[in-house]
Amino acid sequence: MSTYRFVVVATVSVWFAAVAPNHARRDLLSFARADADPDACALLTETDVSTALEVKSLPGTHFVQSSTKICSWSDVAGNDINHRRVVVSVTSAATFNSLKSQAGIMTMEPVSGIGDDAFYEIPKSSESPFLYVRKGDVAFSVRILNGLKLKAFTRDEEKTKEAALAKAAAGRL
Repeated sequence: MSTYRFVVVATVSVWFAAVAPNHARRDLLSFARADADPDACALLTETDVSTALEVKSLPGTHFVQSSTKICSWSDVAGNDINHRRVVVSVTSAATFNSLKSQAGIMTMEPVSGIGDDAFYEIPKSSESPFLYVRKGDVAFSVRILNGLKLKAFTRDEEKTKEAALAKAAAGRL
């Protein structure tokens, strides 16, 4: 960027911050932040996931090509329910706080030592728990899905493995 462009952009930015109404600044900031959300597939490595799943994982893939907010890892291509998978979903701190405020509706278990705040959502059925983590203005969830062909992890094993994955992911934010 040339010096002239830099000066113009900086001047307009300062002017906007000084005179724009608060709601316009918030809208601009939330629009800018939408582009700043991390790529879910960049939060974990194949090694992180392979260790957790106890199988050799392929690289993570986005559920939807046009969105980098959800990523899945497995030892096979696609989302074959016969194989273990890790799913990471990136969201906002506001969504995290909204979920956390529903403590009476769903079973939650606080977690310390991961990000700025974290909790497990424990399903009433035998399904895998979700681990939700907030770090700054970004939040994400981590979930291990047991495959139908392999011996299922216990809930405690799932929670321990999800916590290790969440620590690795939070460290990359």
